[in-house]
Amino acid sequence: MKKNTLFTRRHFLQTSALAALATALPLGRLRAAPGFRNLVSGRKVRLAFVGIGGRGNSNIDGLAPLADVVALCDVDFARARQNFARFPLAPRYRDYRQMLEEMHDRIDAVAISTTDHMHFPIALAAIERGKHVYVEKPLSHTIGEARILKAAAAKHGVVTQMGNQGAAREGCRVTKEWLDAGVIGTVREVHCWTNRPIWPQGMPAPRPDAASPLPPTLEWDLWQGVAPARAYAPRIAPFNWRGFLDYGCGALGDMGCHLFNAPVFALGLSGDVTVSAKHSGIADGIWPKWSVITYQFPARGSRPPVKLVWYDGGKKPEKPDSFEADTQLAGNGTIYLGDKGALYDTNTYGGVPRVFPVELAKKFASARPPKTIPRIVKGSIYMDWINAITSAGPAPCSNFVDYSVDLTETTLLGNLALLSDRPVRWDTASATAVGQPELNQYINKTYRSF
Repeated sequence: MKKNTLFTRRHFLQTSALAALATALPLGRLRAAPGFRNLVSGRKVRLAFVGIGGRGNSNIDGLAPLADVVALCDVDFARARQNFARFPLAPRYRDYRQMLEEMHDRIDAVAISTTDHMHFPIALAAIERGKHVYVEKPLSHTIGEARILKAAAAKHGVVTQMGNQGAAREGCRVTKEWLDAGVIGTVREVHCWTNRPIWPQGMPAPRPDAASPLPPTLEWDLWQGVAPARAYAPRIAPFNWRGFLDYGCGALGDMGCHLFNAPVFALGLSGDVTVSAKHSGIADGIWPKWSVITYQFPARGSRPPVKLVWYDGGKKPEKPDSFEADTQLAGNGTIYLGDKGALYDTNTYGGVPRVFPVELAKKFASARPPKTIPRIVKGSIYMDWINAITSAGPAPCSNFVDYSVDLTETTLLGNLALLSDRPVRWDTASATAVGQPELNQYINKTYRSF
């Protein structure tokens, strides 16, 4: 096959107008009136998957019963074997570009479950062909990429969804309803933590680039994609890539779009913010072993300033005084601190929180706020996306234009702070770190043609 160079530097530059448009799009709504085109009605959605090992397995489990699986793509046919067997009639591809070209008229939508650094080029290629897309979190490798996807989705009128499951579930809605009702009073601090990384980070130099035998079924050049070329190393693929700046977004990138989802939605956290970080050190392009990242959001209308703190690598916040003595902090969790009490959520993807102190919880049990926010059918982020493709109903809960790009941007700002030696003051309108032009390379990166 002739080498396909669809995603080149020239192609990227052609998207700059989309990036400019993205900054003018409205922020922060959970749902919006869709201007969708190419909707499917009267039949099942013809769905292609890119990345069908690892996380792709779960997405196939969730989406395949709702659609017709018409194509499967993975750079490693050995890891894809199980799903090839499940769908023996679906054409098999290693290169997503070939799949989109050859099956253009037979694909309605694409689900993308690849490494972080390939989310953007695959999603953009699909959107520009008018395909609806589902993309694993984090939506993109950089903030600039997220904004381009936002503008592209608006321009082409496609139905989009990011795979942060909690956005469709009860927890984030209940949390917002309770906070809006003043159950714990005014919230000025939120603390989120995770048990990640569960892969190596903060590894000693030198970077593990020593040549190793390449698995015979892996197309390593396609796996690297837009990242700089280097020799294959088993310490990078297939699982540990998240710890490397070239391929993943580290512990924060893995879990931030989950754990930040409810606080961002419930408190309207977006826009200009100052972010600072403490960490174990970054060397040789590897994310740190641990980090504590602090976001300082200014007042937003009638809402007061909010401090949002992230912890990973074994770090956790102090247990609030309002908690019972035997309350343990879970491996992943969120605490909202109000001037009357606290909410404690131990669900990784955003669950229904507990109210503290006990006296406040007892009063709350008999007077819960009403449900005012629309619910998603079965709390399914998959059904939410498919239903939007097959009808002219509401936009999906974590669509690019109205929600998930802003959530991704907030998350990735923490990584910018990790890469800086001083606090990052983020200007949303210009998408820049004020006074730190050296960070531009991490906001709008360069790409390898492959």
